[in-house]
Amino acid sequence: MCFRFLLKLIVSLAIFSFVALPVTAMAENPKILIYGDSLSASYGLAQQQGWPILLKYRLAASHYQYDVINASISGETTSGGLSRFSNTLAKFKPAIIILELGANDGLRGLPLKEMAQNLSSMITLGKSSKAKILLIGMKIPPNYGPKYTTSFSLTYHQLSKQHKVTLVPFMLKNIAAKPKLMQDDGLHPNALGQPLILDNIWPKLQLMLKDSK
Repeated sequence: MCFRFLLKLIVSLAIFSFVALPVTAMAENPKILIYGDSLSASYGLAQQQGWPILLKYRLAASHYQYDVINASISGETTSGGLSRFSNTLAKFKPAIIILELGANDGLRGLPLKEMAQNLSSMITLGKSSKAKILLIGMKIPPNYGPKYTTSFSLTYHQLSKQHKVTLVPFMLKNIAAKPKLMQDDGLHPNALGQPLILDNIWPKLQLMLKDSK
């Protein structure tokens, strides 16, 4: 009787182990959430040409097991971004957030104090959800005068110091001033410029990644 009981127990444990292994193997990868505007929404391009898709390829080639979620919307302002941020966090539960917003605030001449408050709120919410934040800085044309233009760029540096988050100072470094890398509107990088956007972001992002080799 005892032998039969032990035999059943061994068989049951073996079956449980067989069933449990696939569940462990199917554990979800951590997520990188790209939360931006048209500069991250591949405006004017095929989705496959945009830097978020190129990021997926680079992560795979570098043996980092992350899923990339692109929740960017063309025309988005920091106010619009903040309004949907909590729901986006709850839906995707990202490990890393690439926060790329503010350009449309600047192009519309919106109050920089409000832009800073909106970005600050998103950073605080992101950190509260245990996500790492990569803040993407921008620069704008001098349409509204040097004071506004300078203050706009400094906002990102101030937020980075205030919240102790990593900053990419200028997303379009070595791109914006080169017409051959820009679309006809002069605001959005073309397909040639997309890999260079990723090159500007990658060094800071890579420091946040968990090596899965």
